[in-house]
Amino acid sequence: MKFLASVVISLLLFSVQAAEWKNVDVAHHLGGRKASVGYLQGKVVLVVQWDAKDAGSQELLQRFEELWGSFKTKELVVLGGPVGGGAAVKTALEKVSFPVYDGAGLALGEPPHEGLPFIYVVDETGKLVYYGQSDRTAAQAVVSALTDMESPRSVKQWRHFLDYELDHLPAHAYNRLNEFRKKHPDDAKPYLEKARALVKLEHVKKVADLVEFARRAKDAPNFGPKEKAKREKYEALVRGAIESCAPLKTVADPRLAQEAKNALADLKWAEAAF
Repeated sequence: MKFLASVVISLLLFSVQAAEWKNVDVAHHLGGRKASVGYLQGKVVLVVQWDAKDAGSQELLQRFEELWGSFKTKELVVLGGPVGGGAAVKTALEKVSFPVYDGAGLALGEPPHEGLPFIYVVDETGKLVYYGQSDRTAAQAVVSALTDMESPRSVKQWRHFLDYELDHLPAHAYNRLNEFRKKHPDDAKPYLEKARALVKLEHVKKVADLVEFARRAKDAPNFGPKEKAKREKYEALVRGAIESCAPLKTVADPRLAQEAKNALADLKWAEAAF
């Protein structure tokens, strides 16, 4: 017990601060997919703030809608926040499916505005990786952040994500640590004590398996017209997982409970797309 207590204390003392978000709630929702502050954990988040009365806003939003469509099977959230309101917002949102919330953005550490539109990108760990007015550069930052998160290119990057996930996303850390140990066994040795504490968390493996299954389900293949049987089998797997894993939303560890909620939300989203 003393050993585990010392590990937990060390984790708290050297924890990586999670991003804090504002106005991502029911009261501020304007259109598009619904999200939540908890759902943004573990995601690359692109925030776009635009002038609702600007004639060019519809074209800008369409470009971000295309970006969202291209990467919505990945761990990405495009988060819109219009400046101004009225009929202009309703018109702008007619063809937008990504989450749009009035005043959405970082509650702490939001970069200074440089006019509108204003765009910034935050990686999984809450690190600001781009801010400015270029939608093209923002898209490049999204691709880079997703690539780094999914396939770290250096031991430093592995540690960057692991240190964050061990504090805030234990199920993600469980999956990443297993992969890290396979690819870089010597470099993974300093994480041995943390790994022992991690595997002792109740239900961590079940939630880790759910997270991985949801990731794969979001990126499901497009079944052709002659593959009805395969599609129905896949649909049954997803629906079965949603039903059987629902109790994981109430596990004792609030971090694991949130990860389970997020994974189940993604599975329901994948189910709706069938």
